[in-house]
Amino acid sequence: MPITSNKIYFSSDLSDRERACFETGIKLGALYHILCGIPIQSDENIINSIERGIESAISCQPYVKSVKIHLNREKISGKKKSEFDYDEITGKIIQAEIKIEYESVNVLAKVEWVDELEYPLMFIEKILKKS
Repeated sequence: MPITSNKIYFSSDLSDRERACFETGIKLGALYHILCGIPIQSDENIINSIERGIESAISCQPYVKSVKIHLNREKISGKKKSEFDYDEITGKIIQAEIKIEYESVNVLAKVEWVDELEYPLMFIEKILKKS
């Protein structure tokens, strides 16, 4: 079955730049909310596995050219003290970069904890139009 353009579902006056930013926001929100709450501990194999797994999952979404996740190891609680002891991923731990390409527009966006704001900020760092 041929895939038809999904543009028919979007406003006809939406620019490629606006659509690229919309797609970026969807991916950042998915990445962030998938990660938050995942149980974690300061085991390098576990951390690496989570980073690579979520990168792979997000990279399956349309228009994603690359995604890199880094969980801040310094902010993850240490080894388990008991069977019931573990940490959870929060916005304070997540650092991520995603590159989106929609039509002729490339967007580089990030998620980072900003101490001054006390907030995990999602932001567009750069928008480039391919020539």
